[in-house]
Amino acid sequence: MSLELENKLKKQKYFPNNQKNIPQTMKTLPYYFLILITLCCFISCSNENFEDIVADDIEDEVEEDEDTDIVADTPCDFDLSAITANSTITIDCLLDLEGKTVNLPANVNFDFDGGDIFNGTLTFSGGYIDGRLLNHKLGIEGDAVLKEPIFNFKPSRWDIREGDVAKADAMHNKETLQKTVDLIKKMTGTIFKVGKMDAFFDSDDIWLPAVFLPSNFHFSMADNTIMRVYPSTTKNFTTMLFRVYEEENITISGGQLVGSRELNMGPPPSSGTIITITTGINVVVDNVHISLSSVSGLTVNSSKFAQDPNYIPSSDVVIKNCTFDSNRRNNLSVTDAVNTIIDNCKIYRAGIDMPNSLGSSPIIGIDIEPDHLQKIDGVIIRNCFEEGGAGASIVASGGNDITIINNDLERPMAYNIASNVKILDNTIRKGGIDAGIKSDVGRQLNRGTVISGNTIMNFGIGIKAYNQDIKIFDNKIVNCGVGIMMNALKDSEIYNNTITSDLDTSFGINALDYVDNVTVRNNTVTLPGRSIFLDVVNANDDEQDYKFTFRDNDFNTGKFGMMRGTTGVDFIENSFDNGFRIDVAQKVLFHKNTITNDTPFTIHISNSEKTNNITITDNTIENTNTAGQGNGILVNSGTDVRGDSNILIRNNDIKVRGFNNGVNVKEFDGITIDNNRGQTEDRPFIFFRGNNGVITNNTTLAGPPENDIEGTNNTVNNN
Repeated sequence: MSLELENKLKKQKYFPNNQKNIPQTMKTLPYYFLILITLCCFISCSNENFEDIVADDIEDEVEEDEDTDIVADTPCDFDLSAITANSTITIDCLLDLEGKTVNLPANVNFDFDGGDIFNGTLTFSGGYIDGRLLNHKLGIEGDAVLKEPIFNFKPSRWDIREGDVAKADAMHNKETLQKTVDLIKKMTGTIFKVGKMDAFFDSDDIWLPAVFLPSNFHFSMADNTIMRVYPSTTKNFTTMLFRVYEEENITISGGQLVGSRELNMGPPPSSGTIITITTGINVVVDNVHISLSSVSGLTVNSSKFAQDPNYIPSSDVVIKNCTFDSNRRNNLSVTDAVNTIIDNCKIYRAGIDMPNSLGSSPIIGIDIEPDHLQKIDGVIIRNCFEEGGAGASIVASGGNDITIINNDLERPMAYNIASNVKILDNTIRKGGIDAGIKSDVGRQLNRGTVISGNTIMNFGIGIKAYNQDIKIFDNKIVNCGVGIMMNALKDSEIYNNTITSDLDTSFGINALDYVDNVTVRNNTVTLPGRSIFLDVVNANDDEQDYKFTFRDNDFNTGKFGMMRGTTGVDFIENSFDNGFRIDVAQKVLFHKNTITNDTPFTIHISNSEKTNNITITDNTIENTNTAGQGNGILVNSGTDVRGDSNILIRNNDIKVRGFNNGVNVKEFDGITIDNNRGQTEDRPFIFFRGNNGVITNNTTLAGPPENDIEGTNNTVNNN
């Protein structure tokens, strides 16, 4: 090891099981205590149901450690050349093979009783050997099996070189561990147990990990098993610690896997995820601590693209009870797989900048991201905790049938072009949900989305809804700048949500671009800002027949709602305790709403040049202002260009006070005001300055009996 690297290691005291020694993250982030890892060893079976694998804890099949200590101190007094077939030999002494290869007769067995065999090779013809007798000084050839399927790996018996070592030693450790795993697999071992160990591993081949894991195998680590990636000095990759490649029925459990992102002295590595699962089938990663990777912590993908006739995806992969911390890119990625579960994992500080290594895009806690040749079908992310990341907590960039449920997240979450996404019962403490992406591909693929039961807090926009086929209901959105934003949205429902805020500049439900066949109903909005802001919605020529509806909502807000440049919206049976402004709008219906306000108006319609086809019927309208700044319905314009506006004000109950009118119209033509009932105090019920109007059958219940109407070609009677 170079002096520079040695000093770097000593300075950082690089031991992840000691909280105070983990490198500090960004100054703005608090330091969070890392949870204790509880070892839970298990083996998955290929015939188990996917959901059943993690519905309950898998039964612990790893027995207590056997006594593996070598206590014998006397040489053996027998000669192996005299052994007969079908013999069982108990080794309670030190058997030195003196560098020889001993060819055993058929079916010879070796039991352990505190002794050892070394300095030579045993060639079997059947029979078994106790795994406690195996070591790096004993060669095994032939077709022997282990006495028991559980093998306890003792680093000292296999010449694992622990601590701060040179590159050659880290290479040696990789070769030794792989050879031992291969040997145990060949001898029908199924559980490979590692206890206390702290060692670096390295490879000069980008595709060769510390360990390739075989099928039907459980690599079980203890809390004090620490496997480290040796730092890169000149190469552009770091070594993978585990790789599953076209294998099945594998478990990796326990242990601490530590990357080298703060120790590398070469260029930033572009490859070297700590655990890579490629076409792994029935793979479980349980209770593993994965940190400080120079790339990502764990990746699930497939060995071929989905269009390949020989394509076999990773399937039934379960990642549970794991901790991911401060990996440079993503903490965890799934790019090609079927039926993946991520359960009860801790996701800390994904992609953060650190003193010696900046985070690298996409800096996501859990990233579901197939490219156009890859496939994702069936992902469940549940019961996870995320905090401190540089980017989003969870992103489903693509894929189908993705469920994100009951997670406690700090950072925002999103899906882009995925289909059939369910986002249920999550808490997002400092982030929102981006539902879809505004693109042609998103418009083709986004469908079947459900966003329900979530609590979303302290972010710019609580939920952004794009594209189509989204149900957003039963969510609580707290202290966000905008509760829900509809943007280029079709064929969707937004209902039973509660939006609250203490922010003066907050908005309840907003819309941009276009909205069609969307119903917003039974929502409650309570905040000091605006109830609704519809900004240039359905303004293009091909959007003139689009329509969306607000129905049965309760808006308790400090500022009036408004729309501008918007076409095709109905407001039916809503309750507003502030007013509403309609500016440069067409094809708008206000029907059976209850609207109460003080200054400056209850309903305001403006811009006679571009506002038309407005219908206001059967509403209950009240204004409590007494100083002439609170008309019931105010219609005026800041432009001299006037045409028939086709505005209908009919069958409303309007009550105002003081120096205010029930209906006050200026600079608008072509308005019909009929069958309304008004209560005023000091001013006429109707004040009208316009032309081509129809003002009939209105009733003044209180206030001055005569209306104030001027203009040309107006029809006025029966008021």
